[in-house]
Amino acid sequence: MTHCRKKYAVIVADDFGSSSSVNLAIAEAHDRGILTAASLMAGGSAFEEAVEIAQKRRGLSIGLHVTLCDGRAVLPSSEIPGLANSCGRFEKSPSRAWMKYRRSGLLGQIDREIEAQFDRLEKAGVRPTHIDGHHHLHMHPTVFELLCGHASRRGIRWVRIPREPLRSLLRFPSPARGAMPFLEWAVFAILGRMHGRKARAHGLNSIPKVYGLARTGQCDERYLLHIFKRATGSLEIFTHPDTATAAGRHELEALTSAAARAALDARSAVLAGYRELSIDAAVPDGMREIV
Repeated sequence: MTHCRKKYAVIVADDFGSSSSVNLAIAEAHDRGILTAASLMAGGSAFEEAVEIAQKRRGLSIGLHVTLCDGRAVLPSSEIPGLANSCGRFEKSPSRAWMKYRRSGLLGQIDREIEAQFDRLEKAGVRPTHIDGHHHLHMHPTVFELLCGHASRRGIRWVRIPREPLRSLLRFPSPARGAMPFLEWAVFAILGRMHGRKARAHGLNSIPKVYGLARTGQCDERYLLHIFKRATGSLEIFTHPDTATAAGRHELEALTSAAARAALDARSAVLAGYRELSIDAAVPDGMREIV
């Protein structure tokens, strides 16, 4: 049987390795729920623990969650003085980091840090199946081009390009984030087509519909049910479960919800990780990024 008529649902947790509480939530969401993939932070304080969790769960696809803001660098700050402070930490604000990385003089440092993050995963025995970025900073034009080049050379075939329908943001406003989801949506809509062409030039694919922007850090059962009942074709949903915060626990509850599982089954979607999507040489119908 070919893949051409299948609808895939890839459910991803970001920030794997950032803390033990996040790691625990991801393990539980995979064991008892619908989580199929996790994106690993190479510089996360609980990186080694995350690797152990992943090694015990072969059904969990692991990708690189490229981190260039609000986190710790892999390389020593002496090698990337323009990116990290003396404590080895990046700029905390994603918006300030975005503006900072427009400087061409940082290109070499960004390139070396991305390579070091890939290397750390591979040295730990992790072969990434996909790539995305912390706070979506991988969508920065400078970062995206470099990232796709590294991913292509390492045989990675999938990159996240956020593409959530505007109606989702209108239906699920996020008071805590104000207008930020709409600003991100507009920026990613502009960059999406350009990045789609760049990704394909490097042999990478992206899922046409990627949800999570409307409820970043606030994904709940109602939001998942809305997506599963309304979305057509294949999709990715990115989430942020965490046992240490109220918002993170709500996301974990949503990912282990019987109602969400039932709604997913009702749309006859194949629950899969990026590893399953990459098994065949041919890209399944409806999965290639649409320009």
